[in-house]
Amino acid sequence: MSTIATLALSGALLAAVLPAAQTGDAGCSSDAFAIDGSSVVVQLCARDVNAAAKIVVTETLSVKGQTPFVREVPLDRVPGADSSRAIDDVPLTKLGLARTLHLTIAVKNGAVRLEHALLVPGAVALK
Repeated sequence: MSTIATLALSGALLAAVLPAAQTGDAGCSSDAFAIDGSSVVVQLCARDVNAAAKIVVTETLSVKGQTPFVREVPLDRVPGADSSRAIDDVPLTKLGLARTLHLTIAVKNGAVRLEHALLVPGAVALK
């Protein structure tokens, strides 16, 4: 199967396992990465917990044929700043991979996006 077809299939599988509100949410983003022969899909969704101080980013990571896992990352909103960022290290052992994703997450105007992704060990830049 081609890489494009694999990535499209991974996105479709992710949409099938996530609640409809998350997959269609304008505040979400999705990226797919080829890691050690697997297509890993990383979906990020942001929600305000306290509009003055906190944002929570929900990370959903999945690989075809395995149960996705979900994590929450709190971000502190910086007063007066137009965006907020967080760094998160996500061990991929729950997906059967002996690697960690080092993510830089940005939230601006309620929309979240993955700015950078680094695969360790090996310091492989994915995004």
